[in-house]
This record gives sequence, structure tokens and C-alpha cells, in this order.
Amino acid sequence: MKRTATVLFHRNYRGFQGGHLKLYDYINHTASTDWLRPQLFVDPSSRQDHIWADHHYLVDYYHPESADVLFVAGTDWRALLQHPGIEETKPVINLIQGFNHSVRTHELFSYLSKRAIRICVSREVADALISTRQCNGPVYTIPNCIDHSSLPAINPMGRSVFIAGLKQPDCASLLSNRLARHSIEVDCLTTSLPRSEYLNRIADSYIAVTLPKRREGFYLPALEAMAMSVALVCPDCVGNRSFCLDDVTCVMPEMNVDSLEQAVLQLHADPPRVERLRANGLARSRLHSIEKERLMFLDLMRSIIDKLPD
Repeated sequence: MKRTATVLFHRNYRGFQGGHLKLYDYINHTASTDWLRPQLFVDPSSRQDHIWADHHYLVDYYHPESADVLFVAGTDWRALLQHPGIEETKPVINLIQGFNHSVRTHELFSYLSKRAIRICVSREVADALISTRQCNGPVYTIPNCIDHSSLPAINPMGRSVFIAGLKQPDCASLLSNRLARHSIEVDCLTTSLPRSEYLNRIADSYIAVTLPKRREGFYLPALEAMAMSVALVCPDCVGNRSFCLDDVTCVMPEMNVDSLEQAVLQLHADPPRVERLRANGLARSRLHSIEKERLMFLDLMRSIIDKLPD
């Protein structure tokens, strides 16, 4: 390895989303080495309660010209537009976490013509990106992974059904009401919570219903429930197909209240099936360890750094 290389990240924080958490993971991957040095610029217009507050890698100015590698995700490209042509002189890593980049009418599609090394969080996202035939630069897949050591231990006495309904609040509320009529204890979440409290509430349940948008790039909440050995009910959202396997690691009903209700009731009445899904889901989640994600990313970074001028 030639020297310590600076990797400059950018964020505009308007509130917690899973995408911010994954960017945090990539900053930590970078910081885990002695040959990479992360720097993070948080736009001054951001909310000040961002998850990187007080970290030593924060910088006050965004100067991509002084960095060795630039790391962007989502609309971070807007910041690079203030430095025309920078992607032709500096390696740019673009983390792709959803399908909007492949939608021709979306702002993110316009950035595919910019030279970059693109990391997709699932094979489904990579396939959608490649099918556009617009990508300027290579496309890699590094499946999203999680830090199992950061998750709370499951409560063996938990008997509730947890509904993660932040992205589908109407559906979640209707499902909660229907399950309550069957005298099932329900914990329904439709508003944002601190991450630790959110995870603890999943861990206190024995069945988790996670309700994604119709199309997600990966959908971490489902994988997190599996990793906490909670029996999972989760509809298909395309990007979860590598780990959500119907009646193997979870139950995958249609995204409507009738189908969801039936799925939960059937699972609730079948304890052996609950235990089977718990065991299979936990085993599958271990294929998505944060260490695996880190190794894949650092292997890619080595190939990039080796090509930098001395």
C-alpha cells in the first residue's frame, strides 16, 4: 500500500433514514484501516441532530480537490456539480441503495453519465442499473450487511406481534386493529423512534411484520428481525429476494391487509413453524455479517488506491 489515502464523504441530513445508517457503515469500514482516512462534510443546512455529531472525522469545508477518493450516495452528486469535471480527475465511489437511479424521469438517473465506481446494495439493484445502459464506469454488488453484535438479545418471554409500519402507516394501523380483534397482543409502530428503542421493540416480539415500500433496494428491517431470531412476515419488495425466502426464512404475503392478517394468524397458530422460521432466518442473516461487507469494500478500495499516483 502506497500511503494513507483520504476518502471524502458528503451528507445532507434531513432526518434519520436507513440510507444514512448504511453510509455510516461505509465510513466505519474506511476508518477501520491504517491506509484510509475518512472525512465527512455535513451540509450546514442539515438538521443538527445527525448521527455523526462529535465524530473526529467531521470537516468544516467540502474540498473534493484535496481528497484522494470521493464517496457519494443519493443526491450527494449535487455537491460535486459545484466542481465541474471533478469525477474525471478523482475516483468517485457512488453507493446505490435504491431503484430511483434506473428511473429515467428521476434526478438520480441523470448522474449515471458521470464517471464513477458504483456499489449496489443488492443484485436486483445492480441488474436494474446495468439494464439502463447509461452507467459510466463499473458496477459492483456488495449486499447490505448488519453488525450482529449491535443488536439486542431477543426476549424469550416476548409474545407480541410487532408491526414496523413507518413506510405503510395506514396498512399497519388496519392490520393492528384486525389482529387485536383476535386477542393478539400487538405493538404497532408508525412513527420514527431512536434506533435503539426500535430494535428493542422488535426483540421483545416473537413475530415481526415489516412493511416496506413496493420497491426497495434491499430493506434492512427484515434482515434485522431475522438476525434477532424473530419470525418474520414481509411482503416482496424486489430488493429483499436474496434473503426473504417464502416459508423458508419468512412468510411473504401480498401487500394488503387481508393477506397480511391471514399470514400472521396462520403463523401465530403454528408454534413449530415459528421456530423453524426463526432458525432459518437467523442462519440466513449470518450470511450478511458486517465483516463480510467490510472485506468486500476494502478489497475494492485496495484496487482503487493502488492506481492512485504517488
